[in-house]
Amino acid sequence: MAIIATQESEPPKIITERTFLRQNGYDFDFQTSDGVSRKEEAELITVGDHQGIGVKGSYSYFSPDGQQYVVTYTADDKGFRPKVSISPAGSL
Repeated sequence: MAIIATQESEPPKIITERTFLRQNGYDFDFQTSDGVSRKEEAELITVGDHQGIGVKGSYSYFSPDGQQYVVTYTADDKGFRPKVSISPAGSL
């Protein structure tokens, strides 16, 4: 379902929003009325003597021409690694 916002429309509203804090990380997700969504999971990681956060997630949105872009990513001690996929307008 392609949702295209115009300048005359109202600002998007949050449809769903969840956040979970854990001792070793967090999870969250949300979706808005204009088709934007995001989901992310994070946890503490140890690399050698150093601690940090490893993150996995995705976000998606519709472009003005109706295509949906979905970005999945991992960010950790190996860097930020995104993958992008595009669904043509009307294919959903």
